[in-house]
Amino acid sequence: MTATPTPTATRPAEVTPAALRCRTLLARKVAAGVGPEGLLPAPCESRVLESALALALLTAERAEEDAAARLTAYLRTTLRTSPPDPFQRAVARAVLGRDGDAGAALDAGLHGFDHFTAGRKRLMFGTVLAALGATRFPDVPWEAYDARPQQSWLHMEMKALKVLAAQGTGRPDVVRDEDWDALLPALEPGPAWERNNLAQLLALLALRHSPRHRQALGDVLKHVAGRLRPDGGMPFIDGMTVFTTAAAGFALSLLPAPPPCVAPMADALALRRNPDGGYGFHSGVAQSDVDDTCYVLEFLRRAAPVRHRAAIAEAERYLLDVRNPDGGFPTFARGTSSEIAMTAAAASALAPNPERRDVVAEALRYVVRNQRPDGTFERSWSRNATNAVFRAVLALNGVDGYGEEYGPRARAAERSLTHLAATQHADGGWGHAEAEPSDPISTAYAVIALASAGPLRDRSTLERALAYLIGRQRPDGGYRSRPDQAGPRPLLYDVPALADVFVLLALSHATAVPGVRVTAVPGARDGAR
Repeated sequence: MTATPTPTATRPAEVTPAALRCRTLLARKVAAGVGPEGLLPAPCESRVLESALALALLTAERAEEDAAARLTAYLRTTLRTSPPDPFQRAVARAVLGRDGDAGAALDAGLHGFDHFTAGRKRLMFGTVLAALGATRFPDVPWEAYDARPQQSWLHMEMKALKVLAAQGTGRPDVVRDEDWDALLPALEPGPAWERNNLAQLLALLALRHSPRHRQALGDVLKHVAGRLRPDGGMPFIDGMTVFTTAAAGFALSLLPAPPPCVAPMADALALRRNPDGGYGFHSGVAQSDVDDTCYVLEFLRRAAPVRHRAAIAEAERYLLDVRNPDGGFPTFARGTSSEIAMTAAAASALAPNPERRDVVAEALRYVVRNQRPDGTFERSWSRNATNAVFRAVLALNGVDGYGEEYGPRARAAERSLTHLAATQHADGGWGHAEAEPSDPISTAYAVIALASAGPLRDRSTLERALAYLIGRQRPDGGYRSRPDQAGPRPLLYDVPALADVFVLLALSHATAVPGVRVTAVPGARDGAR
């Protein structure tokens, strides 16, 4: 997720009808999905982890038998037909009473996850498996479960895991009143607190061990059961309506004739500003983050700079408040690790304001000095290598007026673009990684980066990528793709609306690039993808 600079042209002379037709059909589909309140719905699909935890909770409480039966059927079917990563498989097997090597599953699930959160994820996933009886509890100090400062739901999750570990190891004495208090929002009726089902389920499993609070579980379980998807499973989060509305609104605003829904989309987002000036990923989420705030800021600045100048100023203030001393930006809280994708997004979002010149310059230096030799960057909330690349390239290529620093920025951007050209698949697309098959979202990220490069001498990489996207457009104008969003990292979750939104953003950028000729690949259209 990142903010995107405005292209220098809105309609090149040499874009072929195939590309324009593809863009038009997709834009119509996206615009038609915007509701009367100005938001683009983006529900999250079921996931094995939350479904297994919900089943464990309902089974332990002997509650909501119909929901428990639906969850059981979902898990059995998913394990048989489309099994997820090893960790989630181990969780599901434990809940269903099947044997398995949980330790090996944990190692396999985190294999190759080279990220600053890796230690905490091992603790989190290991404690979940132990609480389900699949392995031993991790041998760590109790302080390891402290998650401050972090996002609100992570604080709840880690407190819940501490309670579960304390109960499972016969040490209930280490649980303090403040630990129980951190879990109480999970008992609120209605939607899951912060629209996060994982956090609520872990909290409810922990609250079962509190004599003071267990009685309140009954009514809440009715709401949990009512949250199952049509396939009988439980999603990770309710959805990403704020994020998709901002990204889709920006993509639609880049069209030569933006549809009428763009203005209501901007109004709807401005109304969902949190008190700190930032934005969360979904309506009703009070935890702001840099990702969503940058998208909303870029969209509002482009679509309604005068009407929503107050919201724009507040979003800038939020970003400045969360910025780290190293010049980078974290996702949620100042003082936590800065991330490339967030820093690049903030640089792009703040650059139009000349008063933020020094902040942007520092952010760009952070991006340049943290680039890997091969032109890539650490992965963030996407499992996809091209995600961080496109955000960084947009920031490096999209900010003008930085004089003497242009050389290092240009060289860094060129390294990333060279990497994209070298890793493009024979079908014209990209996958999560070089060895993985192409998919529309991964390819869309790469297209955005390539389209931001200006008048390149060789357009073949971009043209082949566009042909891939054109060939995979479905009859309704939309797309299906392998999901790439991760939470908790590195676990994938699926919000299908993101495929349409990111491909539209890519097409909006690419069809504004002079000199690109695009033709569909004969026979490549595949409506089953």
